[in-house]
Amino acid sequence: MKHTTFTKHLGAAVVFSALTVSSVQAEDAVDAIIQGWSGSATMGMTNATGNSEASNISAAIRLGKTVGKWEHLVFGSLFQGSSAIVVEERDANGEVVLDTDGRPSRKIVKGDNSDRIALGYQPRYYWRPRTYFFGILDYEKDKPANVKSATRQVIGVGHKFYSNQTGFFSAEAGFGNKNTQQVFGDDINGGIGYLGLNYLNRFSDNVTFNADFRADFGSENTFTEIGLGLAFKLSEKMALKITHFQRGNSDISDGTNPLDSSTDGVTSFNLVFDI
Repeated sequence: MKHTTFTKHLGAAVVFSALTVSSVQAEDAVDAIIQGWSGSATMGMTNATGNSEASNISAAIRLGKTVGKWEHLVFGSLFQGSSAIVVEERDANGEVVLDTDGRPSRKIVKGDNSDRIALGYQPRYYWRPRTYFFGILDYEKDKPANVKSATRQVIGVGHKFYSNQTGFFSAEAGFGNKNTQQVFGDDINGGIGYLGLNYLNRFSDNVTFNADFRADFGSENTFTEIGLGLAFKLSEKMALKITHFQRGNSDISDGTNPLDSSTDGVTSFNLVFDI
């Protein structure tokens, strides 16, 4: 009886020790994944009221981590905008509708002018100090721009022409696949070529300028994006940044939207926080 009890206690001790070791190893693995990331987060908001109402919210995050010859980049952005305006009602012939007092009948029109969410991951392997192979996996949606969802899978090669304390300039080229599901219209799927350019210049310790360009070009659609930014450092970990993005989709349009355009631009003022 005593031998059986001893065996049970010994077995319980072994199991407990194994669980403790596994728990410690799991915590170490999680710490190894979490630690070492650094980057920046951006936030901005505008709101207007009166004869018309409009509000916009923008946010972005970019994190990076280097492990040996590998560099991992994670990025995401959000831009949501809505507006409400008063317009005159019109009949089927385009004539202004009058109320019982003979005045133009008016109504409030509300809607979203942007609802963009984008998420992405880019691993890089540095074959040489300035030359690397890369992959891109990303997702985005923007229903007001007639993009229900879009995903890309790209591989390619990049090169940093220079990188020092004053800034950097790099270029990337590759190929892959892109799947775009439209809110209205047929899906656009197929192979694409990819080109990306990134430039940053630190004019001084407190002023930084960046310019970015990327393009996806395929047989059915060409997408381009230009981003410009000017940041003014306010403190050790915070800056005020003025940004402008210009985006274009050659063959994505919404015929039901009278303001539909193949290009759209956004200018915003944001606070940037170093992480």
